[in-house]
Amino acid sequence: MSEQASSKLEKFKLDPASGRRLALAAERIGELRLLDRLWPLWRAFAEGPWRARCFAADATLRGRPVELKELLVLGPTPRPNRPNLATRWAIGQMLTLARLQEEDPGRPMGLHTVAEVLKNIDAPQMARRAGLSALESPAGDPPPAAAVWSLCHRWVEAGLAPLVAIALALAAWEREGPNHNHRSAAGRVLVMGLATRLGLPAEAFNALAAGMVRAAGDDYDLTAIIKRLRSGRGWRWWLGVFMTATQYSASLALEAGLAARELHQDHKDLVLTWVRAPRHPLRLLELFIARPVVDLPTIAKQLQVTQRTAGLLAKKLLNLGLIEEITGQRRGRRYAYSQLIEILNGNPPQPEA
Repeated sequence: MSEQASSKLEKFKLDPASGRRLALAAERIGELRLLDRLWPLWRAFAEGPWRARCFAADATLRGRPVELKELLVLGPTPRPNRPNLATRWAIGQMLTLARLQEEDPGRPMGLHTVAEVLKNIDAPQMARRAGLSALESPAGDPPPAAAVWSLCHRWVEAGLAPLVAIALALAAWEREGPNHNHRSAAGRVLVMGLATRLGLPAEAFNALAAGMVRAAGDDYDLTAIIKRLRSGRGWRWWLGVFMTATQYSASLALEAGLAARELHQDHKDLVLTWVRAPRHPLRLLELFIARPVVDLPTIAKQLQVTQRTAGLLAKKLLNLGLIEEITGQRRGRRYAYSQLIEILNGNPPQPEA
């Protein structure tokens, strides 16, 4: 990095209050990493139901209510036939993030990737009618802000804390990115993709939008926060909002993960105590951590058993009261891990900002 660029970063040295917020956010992120090491099912939970929960909440925050169970039925890589606008928007974020995480983390994020994110954030390939079948990429060259995503590595190498680099990258994207309906949504997805590339867990930023509203106070909704951010006024204010929002978002993920881990351990003990041949029922219980709403064909496919065996395994968990059948039908039955869904809906204690 040039001396000129390094000197520019000097102005982003944090005051004590901002430094404390950064430390608290980093502490929560460190605890998420520890949970990843302690609980083998954390990754499946985080990238499946927890991610669905956060994108559904984000869509609702933007005035597009999404039924969480609808996303949970579709699984971590949803491909519905005819989703409504709100559901398609939430699915677009999930699939776009999955696409970003397929990129080689050792290479800078290409400008074409940013344009692809803008195009796909609304999942246009799932549109109901031809008029919604595509979103155009930004006209001409990629926006100047796109370069920020490849510069973040250099900022970190120059001594900037990764969380500060990500906060500044998002600010640059909001100020300099294209005038696009989904610019802010794309920015939050890019933050999660960028976090992964910098060695931070994407789950720490899943609930960033709700955290920003909470951190900014009663005078700001999400639109007002973005408007002030785009005005370029008060970068210290923005860093404070971003760090507090990250702490909140990471805390939500941590609380949900710990509650899910405890639930799984309790139910695992029940299966081991009361089921004579527990191996396959335990595998099914693990599947419910990743997919809290499933049907028998999905169980059979995931566990590589027949549908008849899948039905017998589901019945064992049903008899223990661990799951419930939610269709009331003889055919096409669907089972829900309702206690886990309650955790997703906010049963764990809400973390303080």
